Amino acid sequence: MEQLDAELPIRDIFAREIFDCDGNLTVETEVLAGDGIVGRVSVPSGTDAGNDAGMDTGNDAADTGNDAGADTGAEKAVEIINTHIAQELIGRNVFDQKEIDKALTRLDGPNGSNGRSALGTQAVFGVSAAAARAAAAALKLPLYRYLGGVHAKSMPVPEVSASAGVYLIPSGALSLRGQLTMCIEILRLTGTVSADVRKMLDRLEWAAERAGFQVGKDVTFGLRASASWQYDRERGCYRFPYEESVKEGDVCRTAKEAAAYYEELAEEFHVSSIEDPLDCEDWNGWAQMTGSLGNRVQLAGDALFRSDPGRLEKGIKAGAANAVVIRAGAGRTLSGLSDLIKRAQEAGYSVTVAHNAGETADTLAADLAVAFRAARIRTGYPCHMEYMEKCNRLLRIEEKIRGTD
Repeated sequence: MEQLDAELPIRDIFAREIFDCDGNLTVETEVLAGDGIVGRVSVPSGTDAGNDAGMDTGNDAADTGNDAGADTGAEKAVEIINTHIAQELIGRNVFDQKEIDKALTRLDGPNGSNGRSALGTQAVFGVSAAAARAAAAALKLPLYRYLGGVHAKSMPVPEVSASAGVYLIPSGALSLRGQLTMCIEILRLTGTVSADVRKMLDRLEWAAERAGFQVGKDVTFGLRASASWQYDRERGCYRFPYEESVKEGDVCRTAKEAAAYYEELAEEFHVSSIEDPLDCEDWNGWAQMTGSLGNRVQLAGDALFRSDPGRLEKGIKAGAANAVVIRAGAGRTLSGLSDLIKRAQEAGYSVTVAHNAGETADTLAADLAVAFRAARIRTGYPCHMEYMEKCNRLLRIEEKIRGTD
């Protein structure tokens, strides 16, 4: 993000509680600048630090990461924004995003280091993003252009959720509308969702071919293994509960066996991406798997990196993974998120901007994916408007980008 040589003071900052897609309370923040210019952002409830940066457990539809204290967290975040943060930022230049974010980081205190937020990510990231929206509105620019400048002219490929552990990945040859339409057609023909990964992949392959698409050319598959949730630390192996229910026996694989299992799936079903195939602390296993499979398959770290700059650096040095999943709120501020993505890209990692637990209808993730030139974006199941709004926003952005080429 570049510094703009202009001046427009922040006149007011106000936050309120709103409901997320699961009926839990989250935070909506407004930043008022100049004469009636407002930037508004609603932050997913899963962005807060108590949820490991909104880390998914593998169930897009049902798992919100919230607990009984989630509503209390939103209330506290609103109070923090309307008192402490507002007092600190009112009067500052809305165009000086870096200084705004530095002030937010200082206010967050030392406990906010390593990706953790003392004030709460709902508060800190919400204000940071709302300030950017106000600045973009003042300049009559779309947010992706304000943040990304002239370089923001490529569209991310959508990763479309098909089940809790499988998603569709278009080749990118079609327009965004064509990619989304293809995935939706395949999902409509797929029918019943199977908990068994192999059966689900087989069903999706059949549906894609019936819809007139070629698996491996027009579309490939991605897996969300969420291995940290399957890792049996006492036995030092990975459990596969869905296979156990089918085979009526114990299925527990070592890291080497798990890698071989995923390699077999990749070859059999045109799997081009696997997310979190190993435990988030198995750095050696990740490095070995990346060395053996990373030249053919995208190995993405979500729980592995937790949108934490320190963990990303550790992964880069270890040679672990070749892609990173970033969620809105990562890095606590927009500047932090931008730096995190830039570092990953410099290291040769592909970047996916993903939806979060407890989503809202806010389309911020779409603008961020384009602004920071993410290779992919995951917005969830194409049957809920909190997800489809982000896709629709991408369609409008694509129109603008094509019109300026």
